[in-house]
Amino acid sequence: MNKILTLLLTACTLSLHFASAQTAGGVSSVLVPTVAVLPFEARGRQAENDQAGKSVADLLFVSLLENGGTDLVERADLDKALNELHLSAVGLTSPESQLQLGRLVGAKILISGSLFETAGKKYVVAKVIGTETSRVLGCSVNGRGEYADLAPELAKKVAKVLEKEVDKLLPAKITERSALDKLSEVRGNGRPVYLSISEDIQVSSPDPASEIELKKLLLALGFEVVDVRSEAAFAIICEAVASNAGQYQKFSSASARVELSVYSGKDNKLLAAGAAKETVASATYIIAAKDAIAQATLRLAGQLLTYMK
Repeated sequence: MNKILTLLLTACTLSLHFASAQTAGGVSSVLVPTVAVLPFEARGRQAENDQAGKSVADLLFVSLLENGGTDLVERADLDKALNELHLSAVGLTSPESQLQLGRLVGAKILISGSLFETAGKKYVVAKVIGTETSRVLGCSVNGRGEYADLAPELAKKVAKVLEKEVDKLLPAKITERSALDKLSEVRGNGRPVYLSISEDIQVSSPDPASEIELKKLLLALGFEVVDVRSEAAFAIICEAVASNAGQYQKFSSASARVELSVYSGKDNKLLAAGAAKETVASATYIIAAKDAIAQATLRLAGQLLTYMK
């Protein structure tokens, strides 16, 4: 049991790769949402079951990791986010708290659950939660042994949910059209916008994916993109970076983080700022990196360009 608890202290979050296929330029890409595994809630004999709940979550994490196609997220990031939200790992009962945690750690899926004993049998129930949709899928196992003995069977059921039914938990893939729909009240009216964008996908000649997406959106909204900041009504400062996230099946995957700030051009006042993470797998790392940056940029733009009314 001590070994299990040691594992729990080292990791309790993961990123699972699963299919939500898209096609870009004839090349298939796969979205790779981040999944966070939380300790399970104990019922009954509290002290003993609290330890068992942590152990089950840890064994579930290890089993899913051994299945392959995973990226670890630092446990420290999860603990920090929970502390910032003033929540315990088993206190994420409201959709608002789940969404907040998801945004802080970049998780689109949370796995939590509970364990209890009745009539001499032990039960472990897992909840697979979409942080952006608040939809919940579940699975359970039961037996007469120890709770930890039920973790491998539970892991198989959770993995099946993530593989077969994950589309029910996720929002629709963001596109230029859906981003424009979110910005339906924004009218450019020819107002000038200055863009300053830096992108790094760790190759010698990166393609400006973030810059292209932002320019397309701004032009579609009726803004004019200018090269001189002093002449602009708004300034958008964007930084994007992507790195290799390993292999997924036959694909290479890339994780991207995009940070975007919107300023008023007249007084240089910060109007909005935010960050987004996306992971995408595709036939090559470069395509995956570009797609990941594009997805994160569109998601952010749909939220932050509303301040440019």
